[in-house]
Amino acid sequence: MKQLSAFFVTSFVLVLLSGCSNIPKQITTAPSNDLQLNEIQGKIENFANQDVRWGGEVVNVENNNDASIMQIVQYPLNHYGKPITNQSSDGRFLAKTTEFIDPVVYKKGTLLTFTGILNGKDSRKVDQKELIMPVLEVSSMYKWQPYQPIQRDPFYDPFFYNGFYPYHGYHNRYWHHPRFGYPYYYW
Repeated sequence: MKQLSAFFVTSFVLVLLSGCSNIPKQITTAPSNDLQLNEIQGKIENFANQDVRWGGEVVNVENNNDASIMQIVQYPLNHYGKPITNQSSDGRFLAKTTEFIDPVVYKKGTLLTFTGILNGKDSRKVDQKELIMPVLEVSSMYKWQPYQPIQRDPFYDPFFYNGFYPYHGYHNRYWHHPRFGYPYYYW
């Protein structure tokens, strides 16, 4: 009986945890060859039609009548497929899609992860330097939400709730300490 209940508890926890992630499976799993940008630099033609999973930070978005092209500064990916921006970049690449990419939504600095097929190269000017960048035909794309830490009062006391001590019956008997600005009780 204990084994059966342990099985149900374990199954419930696994189902609960599997529903927590909304990241597409294509983004979280790397392709079998897992080519990196630094491996193909200078020999882009040799890796045509290869599956890749790359990510990075948006630099520029260009919309044409037939396609949208995003210039991306590449960063290494963590185990979820999210770009790690505090590590060094191996260069830039172009992500091309037939969908309209709104430059306001995908503004400079947005973190994205792509899966797709390498499809040639193109040149872009960065300041005064002409760079040759590989072109990635996008099959799936994931936009990462910016991390926003929770701002707390440095003198936060978890036992006070909206000025009242929830575990005590004297809800109206408090005063504010001038230094900390939150209620203290006296009795």
